[in-house]
Amino acid sequence: MNKFALRTAVASAVIAPVMLVGAGTATAAPTVTAGGKGEISIAVPAGESWNCFSLDSNFGLKAGVGKIGGFASGSNVTVFCFGNMAPFFFTGSVKVT
Repeated sequence: MNKFALRTAVASAVIAPVMLVGAGTATAAPTVTAGGKGEISIAVPAGESWNCFSLDSNFGLKAGVGKIGGFASGSNVTVFCFGNMAPFFFTGSVKVT
C-alpha cells in the first residue's frame, strides 16, 4: 500500500463519523505552517473545534493542534483535520525543516 492510499484510508475512516454529528458552518479552515526543527504548527479559528492528525513521510503519526514536534527533519507532513461544522474536513501539507 503506498503512502497516499494509506493517508486516504485514515482520512476516510475518521471523516464519516464526524460528519454525522456536525451542525453549522465553520468560519475558516485551520492553517498549517512549518515550525522549528522537526515541528509544525496547526492554528484553528477561535471558537471552533477541530481534531487534527499529522502523518509524516516516515509514517510518524501525531494528533493535536498547536505546535507539534517529533517529525523527521526534511519530511513532508500531511495534516487531516475534522470539525463538527461544514466543511467538516481540512487537509494540508508542509515540509518540515
